[in-house]
Amino acid sequence: MANKTIIVTGATDGIGLEAATKIANQGYRVGIVGRNSEKGLRVTEQIKSLTGNSDIDFFQADLSLISEINKLSDEIKSKYSVVNVLLNNAGGASKNKSITSEGLEKTFATNQMNYFTLTTNLLDILSASEGSRIVNVASNAHLGASIDFENINAEKNYSFWKAYCISKLMNIMFTYRLAEIQDKVTVNALHPGFVDTNIGGNEGSIIKKVVKFGSKLFARTVENGADSSIYLSTSEEVSNISGKYFFKCKQIKSSKVSYDKKQWEDVWNLCESVKERLS
Repeated sequence: MANKTIIVTGATDGIGLEAATKIANQGYRVGIVGRNSEKGLRVTEQIKSLTGNSDIDFFQADLSLISEINKLSDEIKSKYSVVNVLLNNAGGASKNKSITSEGLEKTFATNQMNYFTLTTNLLDILSASEGSRIVNVASNAHLGASIDFENINAEKNYSFWKAYCISKLMNIMFTYRLAEIQDKVTVNALHPGFVDTNIGGNEGSIIKKVVKFGSKLFARTVENGADSSIYLSTSEEVSNISGKYFFKCKQIKSSKVSYDKKQWEDVWNLCESVKERLS
């Protein structure tokens, strides 16, 4: 994996920043993606200073919007002829029901449509080189979740926690489906553990309290939470492993419903139709 290019989304704080920094410290060229350009440029210089690696690039995008993801994809393709690893890490949860300017419920847009759109947009330059990888940060929050395809946009009701859990289930189903339909790139998902991050952003205290409670209960630091992201992005041990779910750098089982191939296809078709409609 020497001299490879790795894209890390949501890399300006939390697990994403930790992963990007540790990956850069190993000598990889790293493209970090964040929403705030001022913060992103500051973090870029921080990573360069900490690691001595000058091959760090920043890309600004609001990953809740398909239009910005498409623009980001074009910028990445113009910057790099090949991307060897895409680490989809950016995500969040909205305390209150929020509809983006493109008409999508924000948690679904940020957590699932973001992964689907950026991944499928970059699949051509990912598959252009041997041994490329896609790594999707999911969560064990998906356990017990089920998808109501008639309520994707919170048409009937909205619960911030349920929306988050469903989006993480979709991440895993998307991972399994993509691994099944192509063989040029490995695709894996992971549970980082309950880590005290800024996942709730500025959405209010409830989400932060849930995450803080989980982080205290299960005692995972940001450094530990990034372990599987770094491992799946860089380790030769997983170079030929695809369509699996990891925690603490070990394969684990996801929920029973996550292995429902019919729902894999339903999630894929839903995301494909949304992407086509908004692109």
